[in-house]
Amino acid sequence: MKKLLLSLLLIPFLLGCQNNQNNSADISIEQYINVPIEELSLMEDDTYQINTEIIKAGTIVYYSSMNEEIASVSDSGLITAKKEGTTDIVIRGGKDTFNIYLEVTHYQAKDSLQIILEKDSFTLEVGDEYLLPLQVMRGNEVINNAELSFDIDNKNIISINGLTVSALNVGTTKCVVTARYGEEEVSKGFNITVY
Repeated sequence: MKKLLLSLLLIPFLLGCQNNQNNSADISIEQYINVPIEELSLMEDDTYQINTEIIKAGTIVYYSSMNEEIASVSDSGLITAKKEGTTDIVIRGGKDTFNIYLEVTHYQAKDSLQIILEKDSFTLEVGDEYLLPLQVMRGNEVINNAELSFDIDNKNIISINGLTVSALNVGTTKCVVTARYGEEEVSKGFNITVY
């Protein structure tokens, strides 16, 4: 009988100890920021503003792209898709780090004229002649009879005849190609460096 009474008296004491242990173990980890998305798909030249939630006041947020050729991200979290491919956008704040998996797809407008270039910068040697890998398209249709014109910032570095680039002198120049077809007109910039 004494053992039973002693056991009944100890039960509330033991339960109280267990509750105290649970309370001390239930400490939440402090969070500094939260990013609401994990994956994103953009077309070339699209932009997207990351809406980072700052949970702990005063936290400074840093943004970076694992591949600046695919996409860049500004100090304020504005992503700019550059060319087709995949990369991670990394967001850091306090002790928190989040990654957004970004897929950039090729821009395809169904009804508008577009200029397709494999890349936006080219490297040549003095004396080289290079055929620009350029196409004019509307959706999936190649437009072969579009009128092309080129604006070259420094004509001492290169000349362009048709789609053939001739490397004249060492340097870098910006070029803009304009395509006209019917009433439509579209332009695209690219750089050429000559060594």
